[in-house]
Amino acid sequence: MNNCNEARNHHWVPQCYLKGFAKSRSKKAKLYVIDAMARKAFRTTPRNVAAARDFNRIEVDELPPNAIENELSSFEGQVDKALERICVQREFSNADDRIFVFNFIALLAVRNPRRRESSRKFHEDVAKKLMNLTLATKERYESSLSSAVKNGFVSPGHDVTYAEACDFIERGEFKVNVPTTRHVALEMQSVDTVLPLLLGRKWVLLIAPNNSGGFVTTDHPVVLQWIDAKDRGAFYPPGFGLRGTEVIFPLMHDLALSGTFEGREAVTEATTEIVAATNGIVIAHGHRQVYARDDRFRYMITPGVLRHGSDVLAD
Repeated sequence: MNNCNEARNHHWVPQCYLKGFAKSRSKKAKLYVIDAMARKAFRTTPRNVAAARDFNRIEVDELPPNAIENELSSFEGQVDKALERICVQREFSNADDRIFVFNFIALLAVRNPRRRESSRKFHEDVAKKLMNLTLATKERYESSLSSAVKNGFVSPGHDVTYAEACDFIERGEFKVNVPTTRHVALEMQSVDTVLPLLLGRKWVLLIAPNNSGGFVTTDHPVVLQWIDAKDRGAFYPPGFGLRGTEVIFPLMHDLALSGTFEGREAVTEATTEIVAATNGIVIAHGHRQVYARDDRFRYMITPGVLRHGSDVLAD
């Protein structure tokens, strides 16, 4: 039986992180949101963005549906404290804080709607290929159907003829869905893969100057890119374990992280141009929404040309 008090609004970008880009580090403080798909900008609290109903809800024997959501809430509480300490100390050297942040980055990198849709599409493509193989001949189809009935996957008497099955597949009027439980399991496995690759990088903490407008973030805030910015095509994308790549992660309004395998650890006072360039990259890698304190932030699309937040929708 479902608990009527269960949280159903699950964030893939948590409020503890988003509030760092609001006017104050408070869940009630408002963000300036730019929505590229809706073609509008508005102000709202972190609760109302980067969330979906039952995004983390699972169906596992002996576990409540909100088990993962509850565990993530506890983890996010620890991340919140780590971010607060980094905000005050202006450094990224505390081992415990680094572990929380790296786990957080890994989680954000592999857990979002865009990645889930890619996974669903992959499963759908595989399923369609298997269907086409099964329907290659009438004999193969009838043998497969007989086996499915024998093993209890199809009820006796509910047989679909070969012609009907071929027509159904040819029309393509269906969608293969992946259960949320499966998505969550794949994401947790991916975190275990990505985390050590983040730990192996050298990290630079960038501090934004007061007159720069600060850093922004998005609904997909982890950026992974080639350092030389060359387009290598879809068949050779950057990977978390590949040299020559950079991970960029805005920590909060005035702090951001950059991690490479080739660099050195440092804390750097960024120029307005560096902040703008970073914002341009972060915005380009987002999916739908940009989050900032206000529309006075700077970003850069063309090298050397500074743009303001109020220009994003026009661009």
